[in-house]
Amino acid sequence: MTQPDRQRSVLVTGGTSGIGRAIAEGLRIDGYRVGVMARREAALRAMETDGFDIYQGDVGDLPSVTATVARLEQRVGMLDALVHCAAIIESEPADRLTTESIMRQIEINLLGTMWINRAAIPLLKRNGGSIVNFSSGIAHRPIAGTAVYAATKAAVEGFGRALAFELGAFKIRVNTIAPALVRSDIWTASGMAPEIYDRMLAAKGAEYPLGRTGEPEDVSEIVRFLISDKASWITGAVIPVDGGSTLGLVKKHA
Repeated sequence: MTQPDRQRSVLVTGGTSGIGRAIAEGLRIDGYRVGVMARREAALRAMETDGFDIYQGDVGDLPSVTATVARLEQRVGMLDALVHCAAIIESEPADRLTTESIMRQIEINLLGTMWINRAAIPLLKRNGGSIVNFSSGIAHRPIAGTAVYAATKAAVEGFGRALAFELGAFKIRVNTIAPALVRSDIWTASGMAPEIYDRMLAAKGAEYPLGRTGEPEDVSEIVRFLISDKASWITGAVIPVDGGSTLGLVKKHA
Protein backbone atom coordinates (compact mmCIF):
# COMPACT_ATOMS: atom_id res chain seq x y z
CA MET A 1 0.00 0.00 0.00
CA THR A 2 1.12 3.52 -0.69
CA GLN A 3 1.21 6.04 2.09
CA PRO A 4 -2.00 8.12 2.25
CA ASP A 5 -1.86 11.90 2.19
CA ARG A 6 -4.14 12.08 5.23
CA GLN A 7 -3.20 11.17 8.78
CA ARG A 8 -3.93 7.54 9.54
CA SER A 9 -6.28 6.61 12.38
CA VAL A 10 -6.05 3.72 14.84
CA LEU A 11 -8.20 2.59 17.74
CA VAL A 12 -6.49 0.89 20.70
CA THR A 13 -8.70 -0.87 23.23
CA GLY A 14 -7.40 -1.21 26.77
CA GLY A 15 -5.00 1.58 25.92
CA THR A 16 -4.76 3.41 29.24
CA SER A 17 -2.09 1.26 30.89
CA GLY A 18 0.49 -1.46 30.41
CA ILE A 19 0.84 -2.93 26.93
CA GLY A 20 -2.05 -0.90 25.52
CA ARG A 21 -0.59 2.38 26.74
CA ALA A 22 2.83 1.55 25.26
CA ILE A 23 1.18 0.72 21.93
CA ALA A 24 -0.83 3.95 21.91
CA GLU A 25 2.26 6.02 22.63
CA GLY A 26 4.32 4.21 20.00
CA LEU A 27 1.69 4.61 17.29
CA ARG A 28 1.41 8.32 18.00
CA ILE A 29 5.17 8.58 17.44
CA ASP A 30 4.58 6.81 14.12
CA GLY A 31 2.19 9.58 13.10
CA TYR A 32 -1.18 7.95 13.74
CA ARG A 33 -4.17 9.72 15.17
CA VAL A 34 -4.70 7.43 18.15
CA GLY A 35 -8.05 6.76 19.76
CA VAL A 36 -8.09 4.92 23.07
CA MET A 37 -11.09 2.91 24.29
CA ALA A 38 -11.35 1.87 27.93
CA ARG A 39 -13.83 1.65 30.78
CA ARG A 40 -12.19 3.86 33.42
CA GLU A 41 -13.06 7.52 32.97
CA ALA A 42 -10.23 8.88 35.13
CA ALA A 43 -7.58 6.98 33.18
CA LEU A 44 -9.11 8.11 29.91
CA ARG A 45 -9.09 11.75 31.00
CA ALA A 46 -5.38 11.46 31.69
CA MET A 47 -4.90 10.11 28.15
CA GLU A 48 -6.94 13.00 26.74
CA THR A 49 -4.67 15.44 28.55
CA ASP A 50 -1.75 13.74 26.80
CA GLY A 51 -3.34 14.36 23.40
CA PHE A 52 -5.16 11.12 22.62
CA ASP A 53 -8.75 10.82 21.43
CA ILE A 54 -10.70 9.03 24.15
CA TYR A 55 -13.72 6.74 23.99
CA GLN A 56 -15.27 5.41 27.16
CA GLY A 57 -16.75 2.00 26.48
CA ASP A 58 -16.80 -1.67 27.42
CA VAL A 59 -15.74 -4.24 24.83
CA GLY A 60 -17.78 -6.83 26.71
CA ASP A 61 -21.01 -4.94 26.00
CA LEU A 62 -22.23 -4.96 22.40
CA PRO A 63 -24.24 -1.70 22.52
CA SER A 64 -21.22 0.04 24.06
CA VAL A 65 -18.94 -1.26 21.30
CA THR A 66 -21.36 -0.19 18.57
CA ALA A 67 -21.77 3.28 20.06
CA THR A 68 -18.01 3.72 20.50
CA VAL A 69 -17.19 2.94 16.88
CA ALA A 70 -20.04 5.19 15.75
CA ARG A 71 -18.53 8.04 17.80
CA LEU A 72 -15.13 7.37 16.27
CA GLU A 73 -16.57 7.45 12.75
CA GLN A 74 -18.37 10.71 13.47
CA ARG A 75 -15.26 12.27 14.97
CA VAL A 76 -12.51 10.98 12.68
CA GLY A 77 -14.36 9.65 9.65
CA MET A 78 -11.90 6.84 8.92
CA LEU A 79 -10.19 3.91 10.57
CA ASP A 80 -6.98 2.36 9.30
CA ALA A 81 -6.16 -0.04 12.13
CA LEU A 82 -7.61 -1.69 15.21
CA VAL A 83 -5.40 -2.92 18.05
CA HIS A 84 -7.50 -4.86 20.52
CA CYS A 85 -5.68 -5.25 23.85
CA ALA A 86 -8.52 -5.22 26.38
CA ALA A 87 -8.85 -8.44 28.41
CA ILE A 88 -9.27 -9.81 31.91
CA ILE A 89 -7.97 -12.86 33.73
CA GLU A 90 -9.54 -14.60 36.70
CA SER A 91 -7.73 -17.47 38.39
CA GLU A 92 -9.88 -20.33 39.66
CA PRO A 93 -9.24 -24.07 40.06
CA ALA A 94 -11.08 -26.03 37.41
CA ASP A 95 -13.28 -27.83 39.95
CA ARG A 96 -14.42 -24.53 41.46
CA LEU A 97 -15.17 -22.51 38.35
CA THR A 98 -18.13 -20.21 38.77
CA THR A 99 -20.65 -19.33 36.09
CA GLU A 100 -20.03 -15.64 36.75
CA SER A 101 -16.27 -15.89 36.22
CA ILE A 102 -16.66 -18.01 33.10
CA MET A 103 -19.12 -15.58 31.56
CA ARG A 104 -17.08 -12.48 32.44
CA GLN A 105 -14.00 -13.87 30.71
CA ILE A 106 -15.95 -15.08 27.69
CA GLU A 107 -17.79 -11.78 27.33
CA ILE A 108 -14.67 -9.60 27.53
CA ASN A 109 -11.94 -11.80 26.07
CA LEU A 110 -13.79 -13.66 23.32
CA LEU A 111 -17.09 -11.94 22.57
CA GLY A 112 -15.43 -8.57 23.10
CA THR A 113 -12.88 -9.47 20.42
CA MET A 114 -15.60 -10.53 18.01
CA TRP A 115 -17.73 -7.46 18.66
CA ILE A 116 -14.99 -4.83 18.34
CA ASN A 117 -13.63 -6.53 15.21
CA ARG A 118 -17.10 -6.71 13.68
CA ALA A 119 -17.76 -3.04 14.42
CA ALA A 120 -14.45 -1.94 12.91
CA ILE A 121 -14.66 -3.97 9.69
CA PRO A 122 -17.02 -1.65 7.75
CA LEU A 123 -14.66 1.28 8.35
CA LEU A 124 -11.58 -0.76 7.46
CA LYS A 125 -13.17 -2.02 4.24
CA ARG A 126 -13.17 1.49 2.79
CA ASN A 127 -9.41 1.62 2.25
CA GLY A 128 -8.05 -1.63 3.65
CA GLY A 129 -6.12 -1.76 6.89
CA SER A 130 -4.94 -3.91 9.73
CA ILE A 131 -6.30 -5.61 12.84
CA VAL A 132 -4.12 -6.88 15.67
CA ASN A 133 -5.81 -8.97 18.34
CA PHE A 134 -4.26 -10.40 21.48
CA SER A 135 -4.02 -14.00 22.55
CA SER A 136 -1.65 -15.15 25.31
CA GLY A 137 1.22 -17.53 25.85
CA ILE A 138 -1.09 -19.20 28.37
CA ALA A 139 -3.11 -20.54 25.42
CA HIS A 140 0.01 -22.58 24.50
CA ARG A 141 1.67 -23.16 27.88
CA PRO A 142 -1.19 -23.02 30.43
CA ILE A 143 -0.73 -22.63 34.15
CA ALA A 144 -3.00 -23.89 36.93
CA GLY A 145 -6.12 -21.84 37.49
CA THR A 146 -6.32 -20.33 34.01
CA ALA A 147 -8.44 -22.85 32.11
CA VAL A 148 -11.14 -20.38 31.09
CA TYR A 149 -8.69 -17.64 30.20
CA ALA A 150 -6.63 -20.09 28.11
CA ALA A 151 -9.77 -21.27 26.33
CA THR A 152 -10.86 -17.74 25.44
CA LYS A 153 -7.44 -16.84 24.12
CA ALA A 154 -7.15 -20.02 22.04
CA ALA A 155 -10.52 -19.13 20.54
CA VAL A 156 -9.25 -15.63 19.71
CA GLU A 157 -6.47 -17.23 17.65
CA GLY A 158 -8.94 -19.34 15.66
CA PHE A 159 -11.17 -16.34 15.13
CA GLY A 160 -8.25 -14.25 13.88
CA ARG A 161 -7.09 -16.85 11.37
CA ALA A 162 -10.61 -17.27 9.97
CA LEU A 163 -11.11 -13.51 9.82
CA ALA A 164 -7.81 -13.04 7.97
CA PHE A 165 -8.94 -15.56 5.36
CA GLU A 166 -12.31 -13.84 4.94
CA LEU A 167 -11.06 -10.26 4.84
CA GLY A 168 -8.02 -10.67 2.63
CA ALA A 169 -10.06 -9.76 -0.45
CA PHE A 170 -10.77 -6.39 1.16
CA LYS A 171 -7.05 -5.72 1.81
CA ILE A 172 -7.59 -6.07 5.55
CA ARG A 173 -4.87 -7.97 7.38
CA VAL A 174 -5.59 -9.72 10.70
CA ASN A 175 -2.82 -10.92 12.99
CA THR A 176 -2.68 -12.09 16.59
CA ILE A 177 0.00 -11.46 19.22
CA ALA A 178 0.55 -14.12 21.91
CA PRO A 179 2.71 -12.61 24.68
CA ALA A 180 4.10 -14.52 27.60
CA LEU A 181 4.26 -12.79 30.98
CA VAL A 182 4.64 -9.04 30.40
CA ARG A 183 4.58 -6.36 33.06
CA SER A 184 1.03 -4.99 32.98
CA ASP A 185 -2.03 -4.44 35.15
CA ILE A 186 -4.00 -7.54 34.20
CA TRP A 187 -2.99 -9.70 37.18
CA THR A 188 -3.18 -6.96 39.80
CA ALA A 189 -6.57 -5.93 38.38
CA SER A 190 -7.73 -9.48 39.06
CA GLY A 191 -6.83 -9.07 42.74
CA MET A 192 -3.21 -10.24 42.93
CA ALA A 193 -1.18 -8.27 45.48
CA PRO A 194 1.57 -6.16 43.85
CA GLU A 195 4.34 -7.81 45.90
CA ILE A 196 3.18 -11.28 44.82
CA TYR A 197 3.05 -10.08 41.22
CA ASP A 198 6.63 -8.77 41.43
CA ARG A 199 7.80 -12.12 42.80
CA MET A 200 6.00 -13.92 39.96
CA LEU A 201 7.69 -11.71 37.37
CA ALA A 202 11.11 -12.44 38.85
CA ALA A 203 10.53 -16.19 39.18
CA LYS A 204 9.05 -16.66 35.73
CA GLY A 205 11.64 -14.44 34.10
CA ALA A 206 14.42 -16.62 35.48
CA GLU A 207 12.80 -19.61 33.76
CA TYR A 208 12.53 -18.05 30.30
CA PRO A 209 15.38 -18.74 27.84
CA LEU A 210 16.11 -15.00 27.55
CA GLY A 211 16.21 -14.65 31.32
CA ARG A 212 13.47 -12.10 31.88
CA THR A 213 9.78 -11.43 31.50
CA GLY A 214 8.59 -8.85 29.04
CA GLU A 215 8.12 -5.11 29.22
CA PRO A 216 5.24 -3.35 27.41
CA GLU A 217 7.65 -1.90 24.85
CA ASP A 218 8.70 -5.42 23.82
CA VAL A 219 5.16 -5.94 22.58
CA SER A 220 4.43 -2.47 21.25
CA GLU A 221 7.33 -2.67 18.80
CA ILE A 222 5.92 -5.74 17.02
CA VAL A 223 2.44 -4.20 16.91
CA ARG A 224 3.83 -1.03 15.34
CA PHE A 225 5.47 -3.20 12.68
CA LEU A 226 2.38 -5.31 12.02
CA ILE A 227 0.06 -2.41 11.25
CA SER A 228 2.65 -0.66 9.10
CA ASP A 229 3.18 -1.07 5.36
CA LYS A 230 6.35 -3.01 6.14
CA ALA A 231 4.11 -5.95 7.11
CA SER A 232 1.86 -5.68 4.05
CA TRP A 233 2.23 -9.40 3.21
CA ILE A 234 1.63 -10.76 6.71
CA THR A 235 -1.85 -11.91 7.69
CA GLY A 236 -3.38 -14.76 9.65
CA ALA A 237 -0.28 -15.12 11.82
CA VAL A 238 -0.13 -15.89 15.52
CA ILE A 239 3.12 -14.37 16.70
CA PRO A 240 4.66 -15.32 20.06
CA VAL A 241 6.38 -12.47 21.88
CA ASP A 242 7.56 -14.48 24.82
CA GLY A 243 11.27 -14.47 25.55
CA GLY A 244 11.50 -17.96 24.08
CA SER A 245 9.14 -19.52 26.61
CA THR A 246 7.32 -21.58 23.97
CA LEU A 247 10.62 -23.41 23.48
CA GLY A 248 10.34 -24.71 27.04
CA LEU A 249 11.29 -23.41 30.43
CA VAL A 250 14.93 -23.43 31.48
CA LYS A 251 15.66 -25.78 34.36
CA LYS A 252 17.88 -24.37 37.04
CA HIS A 253 20.81 -26.44 38.18
CA ALA A 254 22.19 -26.30 41.68
